[in-house]
Amino acid sequence: MRFINGRLSQRSVSEATGIGQKTLSSLETGASKGIEFNTLLKLCTFFRCTPSDLFVIEEAVEDLPVSEESRKKAKDLVARGLQAAIESPPLDSDSIWAEFDAVRNRMQDSAEGVEGGRDMSERLSKGA
Repeated sequence: MRFINGRLSQRSVSEATGIGQKTLSSLETGASKGIEFNTLLKLCTFFRCTPSDLFVIEEAVEDLPVSEESRKKAKDLVARGLQAAIESPPLDSDSIWAEFDAVRNRMQDSAEGVEGGRDMSERLSKGA
């Protein structure tokens, strides 16, 4: 995050977004194993960017063996999803986009303190 905007500290980002400093540090150093969608949304809103602007794709991907139990769970999950899709009534593209927009709006509404983060981001970028 410092690379994106050297004037920001983890503390100021934490205060503006409500994301804990330990979480920000873990994300910045690469020690984190993942990121919650709500955290990602807050960061994207604060930095006015997309998720792809925050992620670095690693070239080397470990080939870990998959257990039979994990393989079975994945197969069952895919089968249930396909079955639900087959059984659901067809939707027109307008309905699909309306549902997508509703989910996106709910995610934005649930991101606490993000609006304050925008204001803080503007003040920091102007050197205030």
